[in-house]
Amino acid sequence: MPRLRGGARALVRFATMALALALTVCLHLGCASAPTKRHAFVGHAMGGRVEITIDESACDDGRERARLAAHRALLELERLDGMLSDWKPNSELTKLNTSTEACRDASAEFRGVLARSLEIAASTDGLFDPTIGPAVRVWRESRTTGRLPSADTLEAARRLVDWRAVTIDGTRVCRAEGAIALDFGGIGKGYGAVRALATLREAGCPRALVAVAGDIAAGDAPRDANGWSIEIAPESESLERETLVVRNAAVSTSGSSVQHVEIAGVRYAHIVDPRSGLGATRLAQVTVVGPLDCAVDALGTALALTRHNAEATEILARYPGYKARIEREGSVAWLGDPH
Repeated sequence: MPRLRGGARALVRFATMALALALTVCLHLGCASAPTKRHAFVGHAMGGRVEITIDESACDDGRERARLAAHRALLELERLDGMLSDWKPNSELTKLNTSTEACRDASAEFRGVLARSLEIAASTDGLFDPTIGPAVRVWRESRTTGRLPSADTLEAARRLVDWRAVTIDGTRVCRAEGAIALDFGGIGKGYGAVRALATLREAGCPRALVAVAGDIAAGDAPRDANGWSIEIAPESESLERETLVVRNAAVSTSGSSVQHVEIAGVRYAHIVDPRSGLGATRLAQVTVVGPLDCAVDALGTALALTRHNAEATEILARYPGYKARIEREGSVAWLGDPH
C-alpha cells in the first residue's frame, strides 16, 4: 500500500531517471481462469522514487503487457523531466530561465503546464507561485550552508517572485523582467504522475497506480477491490493513520516532517513561502484528493502554507470535486467535498 508522509514532496530536484525496473511477480499455476496479479515496478524520475502498480493477468501475456506499459510510463516521465527540470541545463525550462529574451517560444505542452500554474496562482492568491525560482535558488544555498541569506540577497530574490509578471502570448512565454525564473517544483511531479497513468491506459493497462514521490495518480480499480488503498501517515504521533480508497483520482501530500532544516534554532520546511522567500516555518501537513489533474499537487503546496482552516476552506471552495485533509499541531480536519 503506498504511504504518504508529510514532506513526501522532496526538495525539487529532477534527477536522471534509471530505466532499470524491479519487477515483482508471483507465478500462478495455469491460466485457464485468467488469475490476476498486481505487478510492481520501481524506477527513479523527477528527483525521486517512482512506483508503478498494475493489476493484470498473471499469465505470460499479462505480465509482458504490464512490463511494457511500465517501461513506456517511465519513458514519459523522462521526457517530462527534460521539459520541466530546472536542474538539467538543456531542459526547456532552463533554456527559458537563462534566456535574455523578454518573450520566447515554448512548446504547447510547456505552455499548458504554465497556464495551469498561473490559474492556480491566481486562485490561491499567490501561495502557489510558479515564479518562485529565484527564491528557491537562494533557499537551496541556505539549506546547503546552514546560513540564512543576507537581507539584500533575500529582497532581490523576493522582488522577482510575482506570477502576474509572466504571460502567455500565442506560442510565446513573456516575462516582465529577464531575471524572473519559473519553477515547476510544486506542480511537475503531479503532472508527471497523471501523464504516466495516461500512458499506462494507452498501453492497455487502465487498472494501475503511479506514485512519484508524494504525488499519486490512481486509475481504474483493481478487479478485486473498490479502489486503490493509500495510507496517510500523520505528523503527530498522537494521531492514527488513515486509509483512503480511491480510483480515477489524484492524491498529493505536502508537509515538513521529513524535509526540513534547522538554522539558528528555527525549523524551516523545504517548501519556500513566497511571502518571506524562505522555507516555511509554519507548515501544515496537507493531503489533497481530486480529479486526475496536476492541480492537486499545486494545491497541496498552497494549502500547506495557509495560516488557518478558514483560509484553506476559501481556496478549496474554488475547486469543486476536491477535498483536503489538513493537520495542524496535532488536530485534523477534512475540508472541501465531504470525506
